[in-house]
Amino acid sequence: MRKTLILSMLITISAAAQTLTDTLTFMHYNVLNYRNYSTYCTTSNNNHATKESHMNTIVGYLLPDIITVNEMAGDGISPTRLLDNGINQGGRKFYKQCAYSANSNLCNMLYYNENKLSLHKQDKIDRASNGTFLVRQIDVYTLYYRDQSQLEQGDTTFLTVYVAHLKAGNTAADATERATMTTALMAYHNEHYNANHTYLMSGDFNVYTSNEQAFVKLLADANTAIRFKDPINKPGAWNNTGAYASIHTQSTRVTGSCHSGGGLDDRFDFILCGQELLSNTRGLGYVNGSYKAVGNDGNHFNADINAGSNSTVPSNVLAALYGMSDHLPVILKMGITRTTLTVAEKHIDNYLILNNPVSNQLFWKMQIPQSGTLTITDIQGKEVLVYNLTAGTEWITNDVSTWESGTYYAHFIAQNGEVLRRKLIKI
Repeated sequence: MRKTLILSMLITISAAAQTLTDTLTFMHYNVLNYRNYSTYCTTSNNNHATKESHMNTIVGYLLPDIITVNEMAGDGISPTRLLDNGINQGGRKFYKQCAYSANSNLCNMLYYNENKLSLHKQDKIDRASNGTFLVRQIDVYTLYYRDQSQLEQGDTTFLTVYVAHLKAGNTAADATERATMTTALMAYHNEHYNANHTYLMSGDFNVYTSNEQAFVKLLADANTAIRFKDPINKPGAWNNTGAYASIHTQSTRVTGSCHSGGGLDDRFDFILCGQELLSNTRGLGYVNGSYKAVGNDGNHFNADINAGSNSTVPSNVLAALYGMSDHLPVILKMGITRTTLTVAEKHIDNYLILNNPVSNQLFWKMQIPQSGTLTITDIQGKEVLVYNLTAGTEWITNDVSTWESGTYYAHFIAQNGEVLRRKLIKI
């Protein structure tokens, strides 16, 4: 069934604004060599079936709407297996995954709650500016919020997420590789930046301080509009520094073979956001105080997370966090706000109906016979469709398969001079 967008011109309006709110929980997690076996990560110390059970427990407790992960085996099978055997368990059947894509033996993935979200498009960044391949590709996913009334009013909320697993290691060469990756990301971000979208970046960054060039590039790009922000604003030399004990994400344990040891003493895992999320200027707003490393109570610096008392999560969840990975998941919450109008009973002259989002064919018609001109422009104002309508109520079909994915604006100017305007989304 086609979704419809009703565009109306109100002659006299008496309206009051009402704000409706939903909340999205975002989780990032390095799942530690899931199904990627080696001489040190084996079926004995990192068994994938055991990890799936742990993931079931963790997801069941947190119920995130968006899950991004690092370190899945690059075999094309692992993302679906984790979905089926870990994420969509415990009575849950509402998570979907994005398309598999990888250029290394470890890949990223994004899962989402299809009751709230749909995938608009996805892309990847796999090359540096000089054309050489990055150590691991960076994945780009754009989701939109599935609110029918938003779709009807053309006010779709878009969220674009970059997922990165930067080069590990503490040598100068490793740091250079990390900087090359974030430089490529910011170049892509600058080229594809959409002023209607909200942006997040999540991943295992493997950085040791906020002064490392890879991190600086994300937060201090020359283009101030596209810079990322640390929601908790905690810069510093995080590595092995007790002052940052409450935000460390690795390691969950003191000793390990597949799992790294040392206890909690590094801040490797991040969710960064664009200023628009902090300012709530595009329909999504960061919920203050919601950013946390799950299972970190601030009292386990250089220790196992389950040593002694740790009441931040239930005991079964703590055990799952300890067994699943040497990283802790990081979460934040976003509030979705929109304003609707309560309209007093007044006269509505005409209606235009069209499918939104649109794929390869645009279907539209007037509910009431009306002559006029439908003009559709891209975000730069370039006309991509002009259609002169003679009074009628039949469906009209236009081929839009050559349009690029993105946001467009529909304008209908009736013979009597009335104008109807709304956004249109091409997927």
